[in-house]
Amino acid sequence: MDFQSDDNFNGQQYRPPVRPQDAMLTASIVLSVIAMATTCCIYASIVCGSLSIILALLSRGQQKKLSPQGRMAVMTSTMAIVIAVAATVIMFMVTIREYGSFENFLKAYSDIMESMTGMPLFEEGGI
Repeated sequence: MDFQSDDNFNGQQYRPPVRPQDAMLTASIVLSVIAMATTCCIYASIVCGSLSIILALLSRGQQKKLSPQGRMAVMTSTMAIVIAVAATVIMFMVTIREYGSFENFLKAYSDIMESMTGMPLFEEGGI
């Protein structure tokens, strides 16, 4: 029997148990990647980014500083949230500039949908 190897009696390598902090850090990294990938889907990016930041902060436990992976997850999530909010503001500003008001945009959208489907999107006087 070789006492120098890391094999246990079943021939498998020993793996230490997963700590909750490691699981939260892994979830934070995955959520930060999802947040960055879904910046065009505004609400998904904000939700995933916020959850990623919370999990990264919780993963540090009793330590005073975040691990490098935790800092990366926080920075990536923060960038995703900033990009999503900036895209929302820019889209709203372009809509207002193009149509004059949000009500005019809804009216134009309703007219297009009615011409395509033959049914009004809103009831008369609804806008």
